[in-house]
Amino acid sequence: MLRTRIAPTPSGLLHAGNAVNFLLTEHLARSTGRELLLRIDDLDQERVRPAYVQDIFDQLEQLGIHWDLGPRNAEDLGTTWSQRHRLALYHGLLEELRAAGQLFACNCTRTTIARCRCAELGTDLDAPDVTWRLRLTAPCLVAFRTPHGTVSTDLAERMPPPVLRARDGRPAYQVASLADDLYFGIDLVVRGEDLFASTACQVHMAHLLGRSAFAEALFVHHRLLLDAHGAKLSKSAGAAALDRDPEGSTDVKALRELALQLAKEVA
Repeated sequence: MLRTRIAPTPSGLLHAGNAVNFLLTEHLARSTGRELLLRIDDLDQERVRPAYVQDIFDQLEQLGIHWDLGPRNAEDLGTTWSQRHRLALYHGLLEELRAAGQLFACNCTRTTIARCRCAELGTDLDAPDVTWRLRLTAPCLVAFRTPHGTVSTDLAERMPPPVLRARDGRPAYQVASLADDLYFGIDLVVRGEDLFASTACQVHMAHLLGRSAFAEALFVHHRLLLDAHGAKLSKSAGAAALDRDPEGSTDVKALRELALQLAKEVA
């Protein structure tokens, strides 16, 4: 079965950028005969709030988005579909990468990572207060499929060695997202262009793990929605929530029209 997904994170209220991505993904799913999975990325429980979880379901209903697989409500998420139930998958991929020598222990912060030499130091991965990062040797060329053909990029130039396990032992986004896409059989991934490097990272990890078929999935990266000041809409930047936007971007018809416009751009 062909399948794609929408993957909101309940760390804030959804905004217009989220809505257009979801509408675009639903449109591409229906136009290509794919199932649509709702995957709520709630692994970082410290940032999850019940109101944010409920907002996802409320806004998907308002947008008229119907999914084929995934939680139907907040209770269903908690009992069956939460990423907490798939922790064994994430840790399994981490152990495979560790056994293959693809990880190194790091005690750098975001501000010191540019000077990172941890990969050369050989710190024990079981040492306290370290993250696990993926080894990247330049050049690290990664190729994957897009609607415009296969593209190739140097992952080592796109990002520093990504964190795959946090200091507290929690699997990080890159490994959890890949594990979920493999588990659910996702063969179409629709993302903003700001996540291009994440696509390359996850395809690279899939190759390292012997799951090279993941590179045969289709990856669509659409342009980002910007606010009136030219900044991208994001929760971290304080983008207005859908049901509070004073400029009326909750107009479902307008959001659908924008999603259709993006569909033409990425085709």
